[in-house]
Amino acid sequence: MLYAFIVVIGLCSLLAWHNWRWGLMAAILVGLLQDPVRKMLPGVPAYLTLSTVPIWLALAAHVVMHQREVIHRFLQNFPVLARRLSLFGVYLVIPAMISLTYGRGTWQITLLGVFVYSAGFGLIVAGWASWENRAQIDTFLGFYALAASVLLVGGLLEQFGWGARSVLIGAEALGHSWVTHRTGEAVYMLAGFFRSPDVMGWHAVTVVMIAFVMAWRSEGGRRYFWVGIAIWGLLGLWLCGRRKMVSMIPIFVASYFLLVLQIRGTRRILGVVALTVLVIGAGLHLVGRIFQDQAAGRFYMTVLDEWDDQVIGHGYRSVITTVNQAGFLGYGLGMSQQGVHNIDAETPRLWQESGPSKLFAELGVPGAILFLILGYALLRTGFEVARLHAGEDAMDLFAGLFSLFVANLASSVVSAQIYGDPFVLLFLAFLMGTLLAGGRLGEKAEMLKC
Repeated sequence: MLYAFIVVIGLCSLLAWHNWRWGLMAAILVGLLQDPVRKMLPGVPAYLTLSTVPIWLALAAHVVMHQREVIHRFLQNFPVLARRLSLFGVYLVIPAMISLTYGRGTWQITLLGVFVYSAGFGLIVAGWASWENRAQIDTFLGFYALAASVLLVGGLLEQFGWGARSVLIGAEALGHSWVTHRTGEAVYMLAGFFRSPDVMGWHAVTVVMIAFVMAWRSEGGRRYFWVGIAIWGLLGLWLCGRRKMVSMIPIFVASYFLLVLQIRGTRRILGVVALTVLVIGAGLHLVGRIFQDQAAGRFYMTVLDEWDDQVIGHGYRSVITTVNQAGFLGYGLGMSQQGVHNIDAETPRLWQESGPSKLFAELGVPGAILFLILGYALLRTGFEVARLHAGEDAMDLFAGLFSLFVANLASSVVSAQIYGDPFVLLFLAFLMGTLLAGGRLGEKAEMLKC
């Protein structure tokens, strides 16, 4: 099975090189299937989490090699973003030198860091350059939401006891079992077909957000179909037991609501509110009828009491502690990346979990500040893309993508572990490029120069 899966990865990489659209679909399918395949193999090899990397790289290489000066055109189209990106890229030499000379074998960690940032940039450019029209973007988002929805059935099967019958369901094959007693009652966090509750929760919440946008942009029976997919995603989200994933829903809805209000005015607000009430109301009703788990409900409600402590603790206090330990310039490039513990090298022991503390640990104070400035430039440009389409239905699409990133950003303040997953990282990078592509799709494309 291992050899067969490796062959599949190779064939998908070749497919991505020759046809990026089919390669994109292949990357999504392999990303969803890598965890079930891993559970069936002896030793559950951790390197299979890298399964989609060759496919993503082949896709990016196809776009760059088959479009003349695509990187130059991207940077020329976003001059402000280009300047901040260049400044951040130059600074990376300093943390790279730190990690490169840290000790035995740390050159591998430096290469890992270089790969993460380079691949992320390459996928952003690929996402920006690939699309020819908005219908292709709809197909891409719809395909992901439907494919991920199929895998979410594993959470429901685990809830009803199938985890003991199949190695594919749950995380026992990996030697893990997630449970919390925060409220004094046992709340089990389910993984379904995925390797952890975090991974299932991220896919579930992404399905909800994408299906919400698709429902809002559809009419008639298609709208109710996507409402059903969003509700199905909420069921999987409830089962994952991860509060940070559940918290992304109100942040996404609030961001989408404010964007529509600011860009389109009050005309469409009532529709957004009605759709929100329908999806969340029906979802919570089904959760109560199917699962009847009061302990989980009380656990999720603790978010209202603890959110300020969580944000301050992970977003501020952990950063102060990190700077005191790692110093002004940090531990070096790649040191806080996921999977470093699998590299045979002399490294400091890092405990950081939140996005801000990981940034400061790896890049130091100057690098973290430059990264945050770059991130703000990306989000600002994404906002301008949505506003560019103020008089068009496409605004709803790009506002949804923008709000998806706002929700992920808010979640990363508390915990950034899921963003160390190669599929999640590169998928989001491609999705950011897709958002920026809105600046060149439409009649007003030439007006956007951010």
